[in-house]
Amino acid sequence: MGSRWIAVVVAALLGLLALAACGGNGGEREPIVFSDLNWSSAEIQNRIAAFIVEHGYGYPTELIAGDSISLQQGLANNDTDVTMEVWLPNQVDLWREALAEEIVVDVGSSLDDNWEAIVVPQYVKDAHPGLVSVADIPTYAELFETPDSRGRARLVGCLAGWACEQVIHEKLRGYGIAESVHVVDPGSEAALFADLYSAYERGEAWLGYMWGPTRPTAELDLYVLEEPPFSEECWEADKDCAWPITNVRIYVHHTLIERAPEVIAFLGEWSFPAAFQVAAEKWMLANNETPDGAAIWYLQTQREQWASFVPPDVAEKIDEALEALG
Repeated sequence: MGSRWIAVVVAALLGLLALAACGGNGGEREPIVFSDLNWSSAEIQNRIAAFIVEHGYGYPTELIAGDSISLQQGLANNDTDVTMEVWLPNQVDLWREALAEEIVVDVGSSLDDNWEAIVVPQYVKDAHPGLVSVADIPTYAELFETPDSRGRARLVGCLAGWACEQVIHEKLRGYGIAESVHVVDPGSEAALFADLYSAYERGEAWLGYMWGPTRPTAELDLYVLEEPPFSEECWEADKDCAWPITNVRIYVHHTLIERAPEVIAFLGEWSFPAAFQVAAEKWMLANNETPDGAAIWYLQTQREQWASFVPPDVAEKIDEALEALG
């Protein structure tokens, strides 16, 4: 990791020297394309970073929508230039080859460390003290049955195309409980959250996948079903252990290092701590807004934070662009 980052910095410095020698970029700049992953934190981060890149550094930007798997291929094929959220080690198999061949490069940290788990509302746990672990689900399957769950416990899982989708199925097989659980694809992050909130407001039993920090984990009292401690051996075998703590990284296609070294330097300084992430997600929901609106809200209200990522002259250009929005 250290030697790779040194190589990134050296390449970026050489790129900056080349730009200076040429008196700038010379001509119209090629757009910098962001992998627009289909969950809130990534969508908001992409729009914040794209606004800074476009208005602060003068590069046109584009966003290509997709899921973890399709956009991994997108970055490896250079259909995109930047992926703002790569979740490790959960996605390590997706990225192993591209990293080894240095097609993609890790340039910095994204979110705070995240956790993932299968959860129930705390009131469900309180009413059923024996429900402690994922392995206990078959004993309490009737509690989570619904008309569409085929006589099994209904578990709201991950979206198709998210790395965690396959992990959940591997876990259930590893624990020997797959036949007792009906996994539901919620279709979208919004639908997953809405399903949880709806059950919670009615005081009903709910079983499903969740991660944090997110708005639901900040607002609701949830109980994480226990699993054996994480180990690499378990994870490589059948994943019948807890999810590891997730380190969220920013990956770029290697060609961007020379093409836009100042953007690489900016991404190396990037940080989107949980307090800002969750606040932006809450604001978006409370105001019935889009990720675009949440990005502008963040830029307008959190200047001290984002301005620490960029040189003063770049911050001034961003201020001017925000002022023009009214």
